[in-house]
Amino acid sequence: MLTPDQKAECQRRLLEWYGRAKRDLPWRDVDDPYAVLVSEMMLQQTQVATAIPYFERFMATFPTISDLASAHADDVLHCWQGLGYYSRARNLHRAAIRAVDGFDGELPDTVEELRSLPGVGPYTAGAVASIAFRKPAPVVDANVARVLARVFAVPGDPKSGPTSRALWAHAGELLSHAAPHDWNSALMELGALVCRTPTPACDECPIADLCTARARGETERYPELPRRTPPIAVEDVAVLVERGSRVALVRRPEGGRWAGLWELPRVRREDGEALADAALRAPMQVCGLSVRDARPFGAIRHTITRYRVRLYGFRATSQGGDPIPVTCADAQWVDVDAIGSYALASPQRKLLRLAWTAEDALPLR
Repeated sequence: MLTPDQKAECQRRLLEWYGRAKRDLPWRDVDDPYAVLVSEMMLQQTQVATAIPYFERFMATFPTISDLASAHADDVLHCWQGLGYYSRARNLHRAAIRAVDGFDGELPDTVEELRSLPGVGPYTAGAVASIAFRKPAPVVDANVARVLARVFAVPGDPKSGPTSRALWAHAGELLSHAAPHDWNSALMELGALVCRTPTPACDECPIADLCTARARGETERYPELPRRTPPIAVEDVAVLVERGSRVALVRRPEGGRWAGLWELPRVRREDGEALADAALRAPMQVCGLSVRDARPFGAIRHTITRYRVRLYGFRATSQGGDPIPVTCADAQWVDVDAIGSYALASPQRKLLRLAWTAEDALPLR
């Protein structure tokens, strides 16, 4: 616990440091709560440098919350394509619709009302309330949790109930009511640029002498993150089913990873199953297509949460009929030239590029 004088000194130093050191980011110093919400949703699970071009593209495509609310979900997913964690895009779209329908086309300005929006949890609500509306609301994201865990030597996993509550309490105690927008941004910036993991740059920290973990020589101990479990290796097979100049695409069902995105018919390889047999099974199981001449064209690796996936690609010829939803939400023949207009997850886009030579590349943007 800091004394009142220490708290005031901490606020003064950190805000002064932030004024000098803050990065020039496209969502900073923008008088638009909607832009703040978009940036905060994008920055969940995504590094700042990665998010910048996506933020700029998204805001150019949907410049107002009304534009986003009136957009088709497929267009929102397509604009988000490549950023991953697509539930964020779906929630952002739903939040815009809720704001238009329930708040006269404006974002609400209180934490309680912001939390009523789809996908908006305690952190995002606090960030939007403080940064966009200058409300004295604390925030705790991964960067802030790391700073607070070290300053106050808070034991335990930051995501566990007791530790999380302790960190939020400390965030509330330190909050600058005079400048909540800059204060919260400064805490996040300190965690991103200085109080890094695993080794912080304490010699660059404006509040290093107030840090309990540093005083104890235990900065690398905090925060106490759980050990990562080793990933589970699995193998999937996706099939490029062709009929003339068209290929079969299927839409993933609602719920789960990549919900609502399009992909090639895909199944998990069963124990002992030959890859070629899985390739013949996939189109029938997913979209009711019988195929022949399944031929491998390549494979890629990608990771999904706790799974390390090797995705094998096969080309096959349809034996007739049209694709129908069996285990997918939708299925259709798509002209090769139109594939680029469909929202595809990154692994599927990579796999599709392997199916064509450089001279006959797929028109994927």
